[in-house]
Amino acid sequence: MKYSDLNKTEQKNIYQDLLQQCNGIEWIENALEHAWRNFILYKWDYDGATFVVENNGNYWEIAAFIHDYLNQIGYVGKQPDLYFIRIMLALNYGENRIFERCKWMQWTWVNKLRHIIRLKFKGDLIPEWL
Repeated sequence: MKYSDLNKTEQKNIYQDLLQQCNGIEWIENALEHAWRNFILYKWDYDGATFVVENNGNYWEIAAFIHDYLNQIGYVGKQPDLYFIRIMLALNYGENRIFERCKWMQWTWVNKLRHIIRLKFKGDLIPEWL
C-alpha cells in the first residue's frame, strides 16, 4: 500500500497508531520517523507482516512497518532481522509471535539474493541513522 492510497484521515490516524505502538521508546520512534518520512515520499510501499498474523490483528504494525521499510530500501539480512526482533522484544510481543516470525527468518537469504540480483542490496546492516 502506498501513502497516496490513503485519505487524509487515514494518513493521520495510521501515523498516530504507529506512534502509539512505539510506547514512548525513543529509538523506535526515531526509526518510525525515518520510515514514515520515506513512506510519504513514495519511496516504498507497505504490505503488512509477511506470512504471519500482525500483532493484535493490526495491519499497521510498527515492528513489521520498520522491518519492511529496511528491506524495501535494501537493508536485508541478519542485522535488520535482529533489529526487528529487538523491536518486538522492547514492545513485549508474545513469545509465540516472535518465534513464528523467527521461523520465517531462516528464508532471509532468499530475500537477500533477490535484492542482490535486482541490484537493490545495500547491505546486511542497520543504517547509521538508526
